[in-house]
Amino acid sequence: MQNVMQFLVANPIYLVPILIVAAMMIYGILKKLIKIAAIAAIAGGLYVAIVRYLGTGTGF
Repeated sequence: MQNVMQFLVANPIYLVPILIVAAMMIYGILKKLIKIAAIAAIAGGLYVAIVRYLGTGTGF
């Protein structure tokens, strides 16, 4: 592993595409996580609004 790192540091022409691919992967993962968090927040807000509107004594 250390040999690979030394090779990449010595030859930056190979390092740039690897860093670009890694950045794109991280961006994609963060984008999906933010979308999931937004959907969960909206669903939670709607749940709270429905429970407050209907009340807790719905017969369940």
